[in-house]
Amino acid sequence: MRFAVIGDAVEAIFLVEAIHASADHQLASCCVTGPLAAAFAERSIPLDLVGNDEEAILDPAAATVIVAYADTDTSIAMSRQVSQADRHVLAIVPDDASTAFSYELHLLLDESRYGIVPVSGRWYVATGEASSVDRGTIRQLAAEAGLNADAAQSMADLRVIDAMGGFGFAYDRVTGFDLLGADGRLLSRSITLASTADEKEALPPATFVFKSDTEPLTDVTIQVTTEDGTTHVPTALPSPERSQAAASASGMIDRLVTRLTDSAACQKGMSEFSNSLEIGGALLRSLRRRRTIDVYFDGISERGVFKTQMTAIGCGVLGYATFGLVAYLLFAQLIKPPVWVLHIARAFWIGPVVLFLIAQVLLPIARDRSVTALNREDEERQATDPSEKPDEVDSADEGKASPDTESAV
Repeated sequence: MRFAVIGDAVEAIFLVEAIHASADHQLASCCVTGPLAAAFAERSIPLDLVGNDEEAILDPAAATVIVAYADTDTSIAMSRQVSQADRHVLAIVPDDASTAFSYELHLLLDESRYGIVPVSGRWYVATGEASSVDRGTIRQLAAEAGLNADAAQSMADLRVIDAMGGFGFAYDRVTGFDLLGADGRLLSRSITLASTADEKEALPPATFVFKSDTEPLTDVTIQVTTEDGTTHVPTALPSPERSQAAASASGMIDRLVTRLTDSAACQKGMSEFSNSLEIGGALLRSLRRRRTIDVYFDGISERGVFKTQMTAIGCGVLGYATFGLVAYLLFAQLIKPPVWVLHIARAFWIGPVVLFLIAQVLLPIARDRSVTALNREDEERQATDPSEKPDEVDSADEGKASPDTESAV
């Protein structure tokens, strides 16, 4: 497969090096700037540079486009443009990504015939060693790395959270703790992932520790403690752009290509990525409040967003109608304008209320996030074969937060 590259996020250089070293995949047109362009030059990777993103996206030789923008809005806009051009999308996760980022990508995935995969932390874990470990025998996951610069630390946190979730465990409890020096400087940060107390199947805890006295740019290994001993799983974390494993990561490209061509796997992977983003958001609250946060995953949907926006707008319309009525009566009594002026004033007063009520008819056409392309395929299969049952989808069981925990939805 041939890959085009657009953007400025230096993290994409890991994928580029892996593609360059692969015998089965090649680079197509590229439009890169900033740190990513500097990384190309530093590693002496040849590229077919074009003048703008559109030329790279529309390159007939490119089947997949790596969207590597550090800005979230630009990344979403370019991913939409690539998807509409009938290309697969590999989206490098921006530093300021939130659940809104995965929500927008999920909407694009629902509407597209092509795959969309956010390149998150789990892709930087060596799957050979990880897959050789029996998931049922794992008792603990642990790793240590060096602290990054303040601007990069939050992204490193998200990568390790997603990497730990890549072992197949649905964590829904996070605890973060920062150790500060006497001068207020951050000395270490620990992140612990676990499951709620009433989970039917107890999940092994996963702990990742960042230390200031550890080299921040070295690849770390995840120590997997099992019933039979300890296994070390190599990764390209916490800084893939500085990893020494890129040249030997052609297997990761093969896995990405397989994922891109499997719509059901893309849907599942996008949901898992959204869960990692929610845990990442809960980690920030845990660090700030110094307590454990329980996360109850509640998928975002167009219907939910519509209701939220209509509720906010409705409050504003209600206040406008109330104060507008008072203003209209005062205007009519004090100024005593002509009748036609009063008619216009009434139209301006009641118009927003009427438009708001008309907008409510849009609710039935808003999509529910639970009804994804995968669900629609299951429904179509059931329609043709009633004996076939839909695939079961794991969901996080709701639990009760203890007095020491705080819920995050």
